[in-house]
Amino acid sequence: MSIVEFSAVLDGDAAHVWSVLKKFGEIHKWHPSIVESSIEDNQPDGLVGCIRKLTLADGAVVRERLLSVDDRNLTLCYRFEEAPLPLDNYVATVKLASLTGQSKTFINWSASFDLQDLNTAEVYQELMLGLIVDGHNSLQLFLIRH
Repeated sequence: MSIVEFSAVLDGDAAHVWSVLKKFGEIHKWHPSIVESSIEDNQPDGLVGCIRKLTLADGAVVRERLLSVDDRNLTLCYRFEEAPLPLDNYVATVKLASLTGQSKTFINWSASFDLQDLNTAEVYQELMLGLIVDGHNSLQLFLIRH
């Protein structure tokens, strides 16, 4: 199993960051690789079990199922239902923590997955980390503007 992790500090209080992140179907508003996102089957956004459909900049489609949302611990977890990648068992988790006395938030992004071809481990670990870091950086810009 491969694991990719990235942690950083965001400008903005945890409640504000969480209000953006927990809108599971609205990731296209801040992630640069996603041109369109929506929740399937008219399910409420943020309902555990709902599936978001993502259209990527290259036209590829990814479907992700929300596995958990924890408003108290500011954590959400989701998995790939369908993705044009040679990966299995992809699960991602995002965790937030307030920094006491500051308008800043610690964020931890992590993803675990199995590779269909173990010889591609380094390539896909770098790809997944790049997507996380790009999303993180774009989220920071979005938070500053909103």
